[in-house]
Amino acid sequence: MMKKSLYKIALGLVAGIGLLMAVACETPLADPTGIYEAKPGLPPNVQNLYGEPDSTYTGQRFDINNLPSPATWNSLGNQHGFPDLFHFAGGNKVVTKADWEARRKEISKIIQYYEYGIMPPLKEEEGVTITWVDSAGGGTSDITIAYAGTGITWSITISTTLPENADPANKYDPVTDTGGYPLYFGSSGANWEGGTSTFPLSGTWASESNGSGNVPTLFGLDYTDPSAPSANISYAWGMSVILTVIEEGGFGGWYNPSKVGITGYSRNGKAAECIGAFAESRKGHRVGHVSIGSAGSGGPALERFLSPAGYFVDGKPADPLPLDGEGLMHFEGLKGKPWYLKTVAIGDPIPGTNLTYAATPGGTSDDYRMTVVRGWSPYFEEYDRTRTTNGGPGTVAPNLVTPFVGWQSPAEAWSGIQSLSEGRNETPGWFSVRFREFADLHYGLDIDHVRGQEGRGKYGVLTTIPFDQHYLAALIPPNGVIFQDGYIVPRNNPESQFANWVIIDDVYKFLGEVEGDPEKYIWRNAIQMIWGTHGGNTGNEAADRNYHAMAIFNGNATTAYAQANPNFMKMRTPPFAVDDPVGRFDYYRMNWGRPGHPSIADRVRARVDPIMADYEAGEALRPDPAVGANAVHPSYTPTGPRFKAMDWRGLIDAPEPL
Repeated sequence: MMKKSLYKIALGLVAGIGLLMAVACETPLADPTGIYEAKPGLPPNVQNLYGEPDSTYTGQRFDINNLPSPATWNSLGNQHGFPDLFHFAGGNKVVTKADWEARRKEISKIIQYYEYGIMPPLKEEEGVTITWVDSAGGGTSDITIAYAGTGITWSITISTTLPENADPANKYDPVTDTGGYPLYFGSSGANWEGGTSTFPLSGTWASESNGSGNVPTLFGLDYTDPSAPSANISYAWGMSVILTVIEEGGFGGWYNPSKVGITGYSRNGKAAECIGAFAESRKGHRVGHVSIGSAGSGGPALERFLSPAGYFVDGKPADPLPLDGEGLMHFEGLKGKPWYLKTVAIGDPIPGTNLTYAATPGGTSDDYRMTVVRGWSPYFEEYDRTRTTNGGPGTVAPNLVTPFVGWQSPAEAWSGIQSLSEGRNETPGWFSVRFREFADLHYGLDIDHVRGQEGRGKYGVLTTIPFDQHYLAALIPPNGVIFQDGYIVPRNNPESQFANWVIIDDVYKFLGEVEGDPEKYIWRNAIQMIWGTHGGNTGNEAADRNYHAMAIFNGNATTAYAQANPNFMKMRTPPFAVDDPVGRFDYYRMNWGRPGHPSIADRVRARVDPIMADYEAGEALRPDPAVGANAVHPSYTPTGPRFKAMDWRGLIDAPEPL
């Protein structure tokens, strides 16, 4: 059968609230002809139908219904600032919950079109028929999908393990949307009370090598088309099918479609995040909990967050990607950024609470749990001895020794920083064909080539893209998410994952504030960094993610619950220092924030700027940590202001003095 040209997804604005909706048709998807306005002012053919007009907005304005081509963005040069989550493409600002729902769909359209490919249709009126036959006990469903546009039918079997002692009286009622057990794909064991399953990935829905496979074949799509779905979008479409079967009573009615979770590590972590971001059933159910493990580039790692590489100019830390210049252009200026790590031991106080850290229920020892003390910590606080292997947390050094320099990890192959520019070459099927059209205007900066690792390519960084990976993460709220990774996996840029966590915290907070409860959703946003290598090595990853998911699904994700529950409270213990002076430049390029609050940049400046002079006075007396010298100068006594480290509240508007 001859394949049809890729259907066109037309996403239009609905008057009044401006919600975006997908409509499938069979005409070829033409190259976009959108016009970018580099100066303030509405782009062509955009009406003020959503959000509030903002005459002060000077960011990128473009027509969401006529997206500019990658070539257009390439011609505009580097866009070093982090793209704004809280302004629409046309420049209006998000104010209400309805605004956010419209903006969320707009964000989804942007990254589908430019990065991951377009989600195939799902609805019956779009020509898609979904039927299933359950096994005798209901734990397994044989699902058949047919598409009228091609006449192709395809079947897949999804098997689950039912919860222990599952009671038929607790089955899901599709009419009332109540009852049913949680179901987690890829998780089992301690702290989990629901059913489990393994989500099929590459080779089932599609191939990660190039995006070809069963899903594009079903819809008659040419996987080389610029808008063809990537493997990650095909996975999300597959989960959309499963959620639809569950909400209509499939799998014996055992599961609740609002309580479905997904987890994965490495490339499967990238897949899990895309599933959490894009999967949606016919009735609007989405994945309720997403665990993203050691996923890095193409997952939660931010492309523009490069301070861990330690860019220095004239011996001082500098902005690798300044808003008014080219910035980071050569490998020789990279010295690495020291992380002053401190072991978080059972019994240690949890910042901002009267609780102490406790062992993970059902997990192993918490000896691998770490945190980075503040960036000027060599003058104030103790940190632990530098580790040279991944075999354990090591020995506490009360007199301070060489800090861990994350960018060039000792004895660890996962050094350097992998960029999106490199990731799209490593495994093309992770992304759409169109994504390859974005240019690297930093001309092959070799940030992934360290410590003699000659086999890695000089792919540079992508700052022409009108988005970053916080756009992907922002599609998950208000559902639950946990970021998990290790300090000795710098190639995954774990500090940028923390920055992503800080950014989407503003989404969770905003959604709570517009509903009258600022802390309503923040406990759904969790993070866990350990002294671990790629893939984790503490035995607590599954136990912690299960604990977090069950607290959400059981309705316990509240401040009151956390304040009495150390294991849940520690899910929001910041693993990095947002006020590290070396990393301040990355945050200073986040010059926006949720409505009614200072920008993220201004909130970080409030913590960093007042102490910079004092910090620099001490920095001048401290030897370069990369040479292995003692990291503290015995004659230096800090005299400047000190602020409390971030705690479970995240990035607040004004820092509090100690």
